[in-house]
Amino acid sequence: MTLPLLPLLLACDPAPTDDTATCDDVQQTFDDAAASIRSCTEDAECGQVLPGTSCGCTRDWVARLDADPTDLYALIDDAGACDLGLEGTCDCPEAYGFECADGTCEWDYSAGAYLPDCHADQGDPYDVGGVSLDGDTLTVSVSAGGGCEDHDWVLCWPDGVFAESDPVQAFLEVWHDDHDDPCDAIISEDVPFDLVPLRTAWQASYGSGPGTIVVSVGGESVEYAF
Repeated sequence: MTLPLLPLLLACDPAPTDDTATCDDVQQTFDDAAASIRSCTEDAECGQVLPGTSCGCTRDWVARLDADPTDLYALIDDAGACDLGLEGTCDCPEAYGFECADGTCEWDYSAGAYLPDCHADQGDPYDVGGVSLDGDTLTVSVSAGGGCEDHDWVLCWPDGVFAESDPVQAFLEVWHDDHDDPCDAIISEDVPFDLVPLRTAWQASYGSGPGTIVVSVGGESVEYAF
């Protein structure tokens, strides 16, 4: 005797269980919580690494610096047998800090995000009179011969590595181009430089912070805290 088609289909395709529905709900709640703390409008907002959200060190998710991940981790702990899709890619690509990509905080894997690898002795001579710090702005007081041309100054980080100490140190140099200035008057100026790329490098190596870097330029030092 042949069974009717509809009962046969029902027998082979049972209705979803309550467990499946619960995992769908957990996943949606988790996705919403992750999207909330990772949302951003600019790169400077990003930098809080979320350990355990991937199996690769620079693949862990990144949240805003002001975000509270407590609820996200509570959802991970309570997920039980529900798979939240956190395995990801198990590698540690070199990262250059963080960025806001399409409204979401991410690692920045693009080269050139840090201070340039250059040296003072590749440029024209000058003297450093002192350094000062205001927020993320490092001001270097310099003097050089000239007076007839505009001079260019570039903050360099030779080799791009921190000297391991407590706190870590960054030995920076200033590259100077006097554009073949024919005059020999002594000109002095205070040149401002943005230290955000240095802070970004620290965060990529040591976490979201807070942190401190001893910044040295031309024998003068200042503590950069963030």
